[in-house]
Amino acid sequence: MKGAAAMHDVLQVPGQGKLEEMIGALSHRFDFPLVLMDMEGETLASAGTPCARLDCLEGACCPVGTLLADMPVHHKGEKLGTLAACLPVGEPVNELKAAAFCLEQFFNLETEIDDLSSEVVRVYEELSIIYSLSNNLGSEMDVDTICLRVLEEAGRILFVHNLSVMLVDEDRNELYTRMSAGRDRETARSFRCSLGTQFIEHIGQQGEPVTVCDIEADGRFSLPFPARSVLCVPLISDNRMIGMLLACDKLSGEEFWSQELKLMGVFGAEVASSIKKAQLYEEINEIFINTVGALASAIDAKDPYTYGHSRRVARLSAVICEELGMARKETRQVMLAAILHDIGKIGTPERILQKPGLLEPEEQEKIKEHPARGAQILSNIREFSNIIKWIRHHHEWYDGRGYPDQIMAESIPREARVITVADAFDAMTSDRPYRKGMPAGEALRIMNEFSGSQFDPHILAMFKRIYDSGRERALFEGNDAGENLLGRREAVLR
Repeated sequence: MKGAAAMHDVLQVPGQGKLEEMIGALSHRFDFPLVLMDMEGETLASAGTPCARLDCLEGACCPVGTLLADMPVHHKGEKLGTLAACLPVGEPVNELKAAAFCLEQFFNLETEIDDLSSEVVRVYEELSIIYSLSNNLGSEMDVDTICLRVLEEAGRILFVHNLSVMLVDEDRNELYTRMSAGRDRETARSFRCSLGTQFIEHIGQQGEPVTVCDIEADGRFSLPFPARSVLCVPLISDNRMIGMLLACDKLSGEEFWSQELKLMGVFGAEVASSIKKAQLYEEINEIFINTVGALASAIDAKDPYTYGHSRRVARLSAVICEELGMARKETRQVMLAAILHDIGKIGTPERILQKPGLLEPEEQEKIKEHPARGAQILSNIREFSNIIKWIRHHHEWYDGRGYPDQIMAESIPREARVITVADAFDAMTSDRPYRKGMPAGEALRIMNEFSGSQFDPHILAMFKRIYDSGRERALFEGNDAGENLLGRREAVLR
């Protein structure tokens, strides 16, 4: 019963319809009838015209000229059932073994995609909780932005020649300058010091600001630029030093006052809390992005010709966003949408994605379902409301002849129009089953023919300007795959 229950649990992932479609595709590929049975002998899916009783002993009731053969089907080391077939006499059993292997890989991929989808939702929920809890300490989650604000506020308090925010480099056991301001900011940017020095260890252990009135006479600390006095404010979180605020030489020439040390102690505690929170956010955000990337890779893996497509579209989209002057946060969101833009292909049969020729009309309609399906898959993540719109509309045309909603021009979200350009370019410059990829320059020339029809003229012009500038040449040329332009219009459409 355990095996039967396991089989039915696994089958819930792809669904009965998709399983039957897979068995049908395998039967067609290997050219013999197939029946998938669970551990109790119950038929789960079949294709072809199999023997009336596939459980007959020795294949006694198989049609004349055929023999009954079966092959176990496993998932994660456990036998789930049996794939049986009436093989023509002389047909190698290896064919059935290959069919069983393909079915096992199908189960593995579908389970992995399902697991990754759940992981995306789980990680994002954790990220949202952390973000919400940290609102009391401020909503900023970017370390560089926090450091910039720290320098601005500290500068209003201390009035010094040089200010630096230093953070801990765990790998090198050092403090390094994350951001600097003041007279010697350029030199300060390269400053690093070991956490193991006696002076730095003393600051970390004391957990309070330390001032040195005469650096040269003291001899415990040296800087790469001229300075007489220094104020070191440790940034402590969970009883560990995560960084240090460094202030050198007051503009007045005076020493640092005790009141300033006390004020900077409170200031440092707030800064440490904010930076630690932002670092934690960045770590979880990286996990989230990596999880999304893994999901995208699993989707791409359904079609070896498009493997890596989602990540390339994300990188191209980011370049366009930067050229458009979008904020860093919005650019990240566009990249996330680009990574997930083809998530709806989870429901597209491999036989269509991997078809070596041009698609039939009904197959094209099946392909066109993926933007709306992708939006539906992500619809339960409320914070994805904008991203969902961009994914849904990344195949709309500027003139309204796209899908799924036939909206046009400015009605299409700008972010979706960005992804449309990046997506089409990568599709044209990558190998596909029905044609070789084309050079970047030729792809852009063809895309220009669709300016104002498929593509936003302004965004496409900016994309071409980036290419002409040569700044991102490695990114543009990385997918060139020959001069064969067969099916070039289909490359734009698909």
